[in-house]
Amino acid sequence: MGEYIVSARKYRPGSFDEVVGQEHVTSTLKSALHKDQLAQAYLFTGPRGVGKTTCARILAKVVNCENPIDKNTACNECESCKAFDSNASFNIFELDAASNNSVDHIRMLVDEQVRYLPQKGTYKVFIIDEVHMLSKSAFNAFLKTLEEPPKHVIFILATTEKHKIIPTILSRCQIYDFRAIQVSDIVKQLESICEKENITAEREALHIIANKADGAMRDALSIFDRIVSSSENSVITYKQVLQNLNLLDYDYFFKITDYVLQSDISGVLLLFNKVLREGFDANLFVSGLSDHLRQLLISKDPRTHLLLEVGDELKNRYINQSNLVDKSFVLSALNILNQCDYQFPLAQNKRLHVEIALSKLCHIKDMIKGGNITVEKKKIKQYSTVKPKDNFDNSISKESEINTFESKNSEKSNIGLGTLKSDSDQPKVETDDKPVKKEAKFVSNSSFKVPKLNALLDEIKKEDANKKEAIEIDINLIKNIVFELINKHSSQITINVLKELDFEDIDGNLKIYVPTNLAKDVLSEEKQLLKKIREVHYNPVMDIEIIVNLKKFPDHQEIKTKKILSTKEKYELLVNKNPLILDFIKQFDLHIDS
Repeated sequence: MGEYIVSARKYRPGSFDEVVGQEHVTSTLKSALHKDQLAQAYLFTGPRGVGKTTCARILAKVVNCENPIDKNTACNECESCKAFDSNASFNIFELDAASNNSVDHIRMLVDEQVRYLPQKGTYKVFIIDEVHMLSKSAFNAFLKTLEEPPKHVIFILATTEKHKIIPTILSRCQIYDFRAIQVSDIVKQLESICEKENITAEREALHIIANKADGAMRDALSIFDRIVSSSENSVITYKQVLQNLNLLDYDYFFKITDYVLQSDISGVLLLFNKVLREGFDANLFVSGLSDHLRQLLISKDPRTHLLLEVGDELKNRYINQSNLVDKSFVLSALNILNQCDYQFPLAQNKRLHVEIALSKLCHIKDMIKGGNITVEKKKIKQYSTVKPKDNFDNSISKESEINTFESKNSEKSNIGLGTLKSDSDQPKVETDDKPVKKEAKFVSNSSFKVPKLNALLDEIKKEDANKKEAIEIDINLIKNIVFELINKHSSQITINVLKELDFEDIDGNLKIYVPTNLAKDVLSEEKQLLKKIREVHYNPVMDIEIIVNLKKFPDHQEIKTKKILSTKEKYELLVNKNPLILDFIKQFDLHIDS
């Protein structure tokens, strides 16, 4: 097994045909090699671990191969290829710009390497990795050589951050953008390695590795090495991968979604507690649940099933559970979890923060149902343009009421109100001993605007609030309000003022007594107290008067301000306390500053 744990190097591609997931780049390079249309400066850019440096080495090997196959594949048999494979080639130079980023390093490269012809082969190839790490002065020193390079030199620059390279360098390079490797391509490559190494691996386990690699084949191979080294008998299982990578099993998210759909808060909290006891981070759980809901949203539409980068068995589970949820439910849940994830670092009690979010998920169905507001008929009737004498059930009324409304509307045509017309095409409904009713349609004119439902409900709420009768002044109730305000307030001055208040009810008018004018000013600015007192008594116009009356506060102690003493006053005070200071002043011939 020790021989195997070098897969990232052991299975490094030796030709363009072996490069995984970068066919758009390799096909272009192969075509250029076949036509002998090589550039002298290339820039390979893309995320980490996708094959930029590997493709640069393959290109460097092919251009110096003595007998290339189809002009784009190294023969691996000539002297140049053997020297390259043994890292003994004098025509290929690799420079790590992260550690060699100064002007001196670039000058050394230009002066000592570039101007000399290759000993063997056709080209000298310089591969500069992480080129964005070069300093600005180093870029400028390299620019002249890049503008007019010798014919025997090819520069291949590789970087993960193309935006950091100065435009003058970019304009002189052929740029190839490498993409993140798809999960399916990574899984195929891992399956190929398993077959060559006689390793048994569950497909779901390989999918977990591929997802964890985040589009980087190098990371996938490194993770694969780690898991193989800890496996028994070269068998990789799904549970082993989860344990090794410290990931949550998909079953947790399927179960918690079932509990949420059943509005079972107890089941959700118990399952979350189990997750925490197994040592998983709460934020990791929230992130995983968000990803699970995203997969459910994708599963709702057959056209987006291609975005499910999971195994076939798991894909079927997602599709089955997605049939149980609505899109509105999933979007609301994602919104709640997104807010939870965003505010998680700021939460003092992180467990409670997540539990509140999970509890909200259990009540999403009730929230969605509550969105369909049904207004009581009695409240809507007073805002309707038609006021029937009896029942007015939605749009059905009596013929006499329709005729009355039409006649009134014709007299007041300048108002621009709509007219009601009976629908003669509707079938008559015959009942026992009851007159036949016709459906009335409302045809609105352009000048008439039906009030919005939200504005209508606001007016109803205001009217209901005004209908509540004002109650008599309750001193104990007011004291409770003051006590709550004291506990919530942050200003110590305001708290001291609130503690000394005295109240009196005189003929339904509230008198608030304070000991000083300063206290009166502080209390006058405390609008929240006065507003709350009026609200609890249902009397928005209650007369509240703040009166200064020191007699009602016999225990009140006024804060005496300290007098600021001058230098002479301080001197006289010290002399009175200690006469020996005079002898000290005479002995040293001291003088007091005026």
